[in-house]
Amino acid sequence: MTTAAPQPQPQPGKKKSWVKWVVLGCGVLLVLGAAFAALLFFVVKKATAGPEATVHQFLDAAGRGDYRAAYDDFSAPLKQAQSFAAFEASARQQSTMFQVKDTRFSTRSVDLSGAKLAGTLTLKAGTEVPAYFKLVKENGAWRLIAYRIGSGAEKEE
Repeated sequence: MTTAAPQPQPQPGKKKSWVKWVVLGCGVLLVLGAAFAALLFFVVKKATAGPEATVHQFLDAAGRGDYRAAYDDFSAPLKQAQSFAAFEASARQQSTMFQVKDTRFSTRSVDLSGAKLAGTLTLKAGTEVPAYFKLVKENGAWRLIAYRIGSGAEKEE
């Protein structure tokens, strides 16, 4: 009776080894890139939280017809450019633009000169309109220095 010698198992090729490392490296880079993007998103979101709160406060006050409270969110330069009487008359005439159900800001920035938020407002009627808000820090609080809602709001200053 003859027995056959066991066949040696083939050694894994070196080609397969480098493919594994390339795939692993790409996966690590993808995870790190996603983590960096998420971190950047949350840092910008946190930095614009104060300006966004002021915008919501302004929109809420104007939406319920409390034009004095909305006007209080204006910075001194904006108050010089637009009197309370002019703001109130304009806001009453365009009151539906302040009936906001939701806000989405696709552009956010904060620097030493202030903050900018741009995106869309979803009105209670269901219409989406473009919106742009520019804010400055005044006496420790965020205040509007410029804003546009509706037509023309797509253009930044």
